[in-house]
Amino acid sequence: MKPNPYKNQLTTLKRKGSSDTEARIRNAALNLFTKKGIKGTTTREIATKAGIAEGTIYKHFKSKEELAVKLFLHCMDAFTTELLESIRELTDPRDKIAALIKSFFYFAKREPKIYSYIMVVHHTELGKVLKQIEPKPKDVFTQVIREGIQKGYFRKMDENLAAALVIGMMTRVILFYERGLITTSYTELISEVVEAAFRVLNETKSEYNI
Repeated sequence: MKPNPYKNQLTTLKRKGSSDTEARIRNAALNLFTKKGIKGTTTREIATKAGIAEGTIYKHFKSKEELAVKLFLHCMDAFTTELLESIRELTDPRDKIAALIKSFFYFAKREPKIYSYIMVVHHTELGKVLKQIEPKPKDVFTQVIREGIQKGYFRKMDENLAAALVIGMMTRVILFYERGLITTSYTELISEVVEAAFRVLNETKSEYNI
């Protein structure tokens, strides 16, 4: 039996070498940041949510801003790692694109708070820390598209533009789905996006449908 990709998994946000207290702080911050925003959240609220004294936060993070940045970097690492894992055993760029899109959607479905936080931070001053991240999710898509162009599977075009078109389409579709503006099944939704992505990349063979 194949594992259910929609199965809800508990996100501990605990990194190797970090303490349980730090993980609790990260989880509390994630919950509050996605609900109230970074500016709208206080360290006292984070401490209360984590069940610790406010001063304990500063034993692990110098400031709320540092906590927000490190949380973002951690979330991005988790997201990128999952995308890379989805294509680890694949060789055909077309299969990789389909797998990346599927992984992108399943991650957003399974880890809505992490996904939401990533999207929120992109549009704040903290988004500048993206320069510290290698590779980024965008880089994974760009590399696969570049490979597909070089091997003649995709039409010649700017790979960064192509990645922006595909990723932009996915994020907008997910937003519409979350708002109830799209009522089709999640599996069918992913298939439609895969088809649309191949039209962007000039590959429409139905054998690459999900």
